[in-house]
Amino acid sequence: MDRKRPARGTSNRPPRNTTKADLVEKRRELLETYFENGRQIASELVAELDAARKRIAEVEDENTRLRMQLKSDTAIRDLLTKIEALESERRELLSRTSEVEQRARSEIERAMAVESELSNLASLYVATSQLHASLDPRDVVATLGQLLLQFVGAGAYVVYSAEGDRLVPVATEGMPLESVTEAIVGQGIVGGAFIGGAPFVVRTEDRDGPMVVVPLRVGEQVVGAVAVFALLEQKTELDPFDHELLRMVSAQGATALAAARLSAAASGSIPPWSSAER
Repeated sequence: MDRKRPARGTSNRPPRNTTKADLVEKRRELLETYFENGRQIASELVAELDAARKRIAEVEDENTRLRMQLKSDTAIRDLLTKIEALESERRELLSRTSEVEQRARSEIERAMAVESELSNLASLYVATSQLHASLDPRDVVATLGQLLLQFVGAGAYVVYSAEGDRLVPVATEGMPLESVTEAIVGQGIVGGAFIGGAPFVVRTEDRDGPMVVVPLRVGEQVVGAVAVFALLEQKTELDPFDHELLRMVSAQGATALAAARLSAAASGSIPPWSSAER
């Protein structure tokens, strides 16, 4: 059976060459589109990469700055902490220094007080020794005057010796002996100092009389008296040590003068101011 061959004539299929050219063109366009998109994407990626690198650099710079600032802040905090510690130590040292200085001043004051007390005791000892160093009434009176001048600072004074109930001036300093009148025991400023039993009497109101009177007596026996009318120019007033000296003069001066007068009477010599020679 014979096969029928298709009749040659017109056909709806495009020619084989045309189809092949269209495919090539489409492939070319597709590749160009793909590569264009790739180039665009690559360009965008490069731009994003540059931006990322720039941002990384900025972040690194910011991080470096923050690290430096953190280090600086830490250093400042450490420095402030150290300053506070040093300030606290300084206050503690100042407090300790103040305490040490206060203790030192206290010790110095105590040492000065002890030194002054020792000096005063030494002065009292020397004064007492001088009063009892002689049994001559004139020496005792002269010693009384020297004690008043050197230790008390008396610029004008009178030493009285008791003759019965009379107080006879026997030695003076800063004023003529003949200008000083006798006193009566128990009367006037000088004689009235024996009333009351005080070791010495300081002037209060009478500015014309003596500023201080020291009665000299042994028990109930009146031996004499010492009257200070004025102090030396460089001395303004009597201090507590002067009061101690006046008490010593009242006690030891009276004993020394009484002993000297008894010794003089026993040896037959009479003081030049006694009533026997007046």
